[in-house]
Amino acid sequence: MTNEQTTTPDIWTEMKALRDMVHNLGTIVVEQREKLRTIEGRGTACEALEARLRASERELTITKNDVEELKRQNTVTEHSTEPSPPKVAFSAAGLNGKRPIGPFNTDNNLVYTRVITNIGKAYDPITGAFTAPVRGVYYIRFTAAQHGRGSDYMGISMLKNGQAIMSNYHYNSHGYWVHLSNGVILELEEGDVVYMRLPASFRLYDNTYNQNIFSGFLLFTV
Repeated sequence: MTNEQTTTPDIWTEMKALRDMVHNLGTIVVEQREKLRTIEGRGTACEALEARLRASERELTITKNDVEELKRQNTVTEHSTEPSPPKVAFSAAGLNGKRPIGPFNTDNNLVYTRVITNIGKAYDPITGAFTAPVRGVYYIRFTAAQHGRGSDYMGISMLKNGQAIMSNYHYNSHGYWVHLSNGVILELEEGDVVYMRLPASFRLYDNTYNQNIFSGFLLFTV
């Protein structure tokens, strides 16, 4: 009996010590897991921050490249020796006041003496001709009017260097106002001449209201 009483308390002591050790180990494991989660969270945050930094660096590089390209273009423009294209535009009216024009036995070139616009001075109000100052693409148009006599024909032609580009005609059966208008895009060489002509046996009518107009402008050089 004495030996059993002496041995039993030692076993309980050892069991208690083992239990305490297991508890402490569990606490340590939990703490280590929490630290590991914290470290992993910091690692994820660092990775996200690093990704944002890389994206910012790429955007900064693109912006720098854009700025350099703008500087280059500005430098080329400032130091370019190529002259800028001329500004060309004209409109002219006023054939001969308030009266009929024609009919004539032969074709007659029309001279529009009332200059409305003549930027570039390419239209000549003495000859009625437009002379292309540069090689380019031009838009040329006209408006023509007829009035005052029934059973009459009106007509008008546009010519380039003596060759007809277009001809428009109309029969006035009632004697009231009749109008024609048309336009064309022409590729002209420097020095090409464009003008309007009244064909033989046709008739127009002019007054102070600018109903007969010859106009054009440069679209772009080529």
